[in-house]
Amino acid sequence: MSTERNEETEGKMELSHEPVPGYRSVFFIAICIGILYLGFILYKTL
Repeated sequence: MSTERNEETEGKMELSHEPVPGYRSVFFIAICIGILYLGFILYKTL
């Protein structure tokens, strides 16, 4: 008995979801704060 999946007959499965509002802006703000903090540390060590 073969349990191989046949891509031609079943097709590809796709996982989708609704985007969370505000996630992108919070992500970029957190990245900018991290970069500024690392820059501040570099400035203090020179």
